[in-house]
Amino acid sequence: MVVEDLEILRGTPVIQRTRVPVHDVASLVDSGTPVQEILVIYPSLTPSQIELTSIHAKASPQRGHPGRRSFPRGLTVSVSKKQRRSSHLGS
Repeated sequence: MVVEDLEILRGTPVIQRTRVPVHDVASLVDSGTPVQEILVIYPSLTPSQIELTSIHAKASPQRGHPGRRSFPRGLTVSVSKKQRRSSHLGS
């Protein structure tokens, strides 16, 4: 079902007999894209292959940094490690 071959997309996991990356299809499935729409994007796939990409991606997550998190609008996130200093110097 899934093939990892250095000659095909530098070893990126792809669906067997295609050059379709598993994690690309899985991200569409996990984001709620309907199977019929995915079939339009990747006409060489079958509905069962599309369903199995999500299972494979969860069992074998991609390496590297995790994806960016999106925060709700208006939320302020502070990443500063500086501590506030008192304005009373020497007191």
